[in-house]
Amino acid sequence: MRKIVDTKQPKSDDIKEVADQIVKTEFWSCVHFADTTSRYVEITMKKDNISRLHGIAMYCLVLMGGTSTPTQLARKMFRSKHSMTKIIDSLEKEGLAVRDYTDKDRRVTYIKITAAGLEYVRRNVAEKGSKRAKEAMGCLDKSEQKILIDLLAKMNKNMTAIINNL
Repeated sequence: MRKIVDTKQPKSDDIKEVADQIVKTEFWSCVHFADTTSRYVEITMKKDNISRLHGIAMYCLVLMGGTSTPTQLARKMFRSKHSMTKIIDSLEKEGLAVRDYTDKDRRVTYIKITAAGLEYVRRNVAEKGSKRAKEAMGCLDKSEQKILIDLLAKMNKNMTAIINNL
């Protein structure tokens, strides 16, 4: 049986009513902002010749003190162990990180940042990231930027907890 679909154009008042409802919904404002931010990151990182996954993996690795297990890094990045293995293989191939096996238990592997990896983070994640942050937040004064950064940290903590409970 064929489904009959109403293909006539809705009234402009009906469209405006739904648009007003959507604009008032914070969730969709967040989704739109996240999508816009994601596109900005994608475009600018491509322009800067930086892999997003390498950048975030190295960012997380530095924040974790330069050493992590693959499982810890996968959790921090919200990635599967399988995809994390591919990322680590790639980081190793580029000399940005190395796998280190403990003498006590060969089943335990640590991922450690190399000097080249730290320089990669300094040059790409820190310097270029700082430039892009200034560009993106240029419409805000210093106090607004501080408030935004604090709010984003708070939201990130909350979203991390939500994701971990899914």
